Amino acid sequence: MKLRSYNGGLVGPTIEVRPGNTLSILLDNQLPLEPPLELEQLLHPTPNIPHGFNTTNIHTHGLHVSPVGNSDNVLLAIGPQKRFEYEIKIPEDHPAGTYWYHAHKHGSVALQVSSGMAGALIVRGDIDELPAIRNAREQLFVFEQIPYALMDDPQAPGTRINMVESYDQFMPGRWEESGLRTLINGEFMPTFKLRPGETQRWRFIHTGTMEALRLRLVRESDQKAVMMQYQIAHDGITTGRLDAVEETEMFPGYRVDVMVRAGAVQETYLLVDEASAVQDSLHGQEESRKVLARVVVEGRSGGMMPLPSPADLAKLVPLAPLKDQDVTGTQEAHFSVDFSATPPKFMINGRAYDPNEPPRRLQLEAVEEWHLSASPQLGHPFHIHVNPFQVMLGNGKDIWKDTLFMKPGESFRLRTRYSRYIGKFVLHCHILDHEDLGMMEVEEVVPPGATSSSEHPH
Repeated sequence: MKLRSYNGGLVGPTIEVRPGNTLSILLDNQLPLEPPLELEQLLHPTPNIPHGFNTTNIHTHGLHVSPVGNSDNVLLAIGPQKRFEYEIKIPEDHPAGTYWYHAHKHGSVALQVSSGMAGALIVRGDIDELPAIRNAREQLFVFEQIPYALMDDPQAPGTRINMVESYDQFMPGRWEESGLRTLINGEFMPTFKLRPGETQRWRFIHTGTMEALRLRLVRESDQKAVMMQYQIAHDGITTGRLDAVEETEMFPGYRVDVMVRAGAVQETYLLVDEASAVQDSLHGQEESRKVLARVVVEGRSGGMMPLPSPADLAKLVPLAPLKDQDVTGTQEAHFSVDFSATPPKFMINGRAYDPNEPPRRLQLEAVEEWHLSASPQLGHPFHIHVNPFQVMLGNGKDIWKDTLFMKPGESFRLRTRYSRYIGKFVLHCHILDHEDLGMMEVEEVVPPGATSSSEHPH
């Protein structure tokens, strides 16, 4: 097996920060030098074909931080055998929660992230101090889908080895055909343990691009019996509620924090990724049911531990709802694929990514409603950097997120405020091969009154 990775592991090291910290990361790119460009690429460069597999950078997914300079700047390209120092200032009022980091150089994002260049990023803070959460053991679940296959090693002609080296590996249906499984923290079928009556906090992070996850805890001896999950946060943002569910649905880029509590008896559960029908799947293809982990309830009971109360959680909601009267403008983002083109064109608002096109300009501190939609053929997870958004669900349970899956033909209304930070960043599809193939757009938040990019520093 030969994979691109952080620090030699199947999953990157977990990073923990607190609001007010400055996160310093030394990115030391020890990947091999890029092969020379073909003549056709030199004469007719195009940004939306896979390229630059050994050139990289880092994105802190979900953090509300500056997108410019040596902060969370995904327009940087750190070449092979080069080093770069990131300094990312975490604001004092940053929500405590579950985030992650991953490679984000356009043209190689899917290849590098699916190879293992991703890791958890935890912001510690107020919610961690609630007694019912502080006293609960914490478990991290970094879900990875590494679609490796046996192929010619470009660094060693004549040698075949398992790698992630071709965008053919991301084709719909390949994952199901391969028989490969979603890993958890770099492990196949790990075991997690609870004592009878014990409450734990589980942080789920979906870093893959190959399938949706429908996470359910079923008793091994009777798979109709379910251990409940109590959702307390989505995409790092505390909801203020304790939502009891039998199943947590996750698409690429999602994070969900859940509390679980074991029953009074010793027994074994399975963490299952339930089957997804075509209309609920990531790629418009059926996904089979898969067992991802064992959860063993064993040992002596210390009594039934409490769950956090909704009243306590409600005090920790970090973002106020955006009301009708707050909205100052609207934006639209329609995700589509033109299959009549060869290769197919992946587009937002009818245009594939063009680094030379002026960015969409957004006014600092404006509150805008975004109208999102996906064309009928494929679903797409919408992700925007820097500022999270409020999903207008209309059921009294609006949630704040930074990544949202749109099923084929589905549309959503979101609201967001462009707060504190100016500069260029991106929105894109978080099926990362779609992003590399053109389903990305540059945004630029400008100060009030700015009329051109030259009027403010980057």
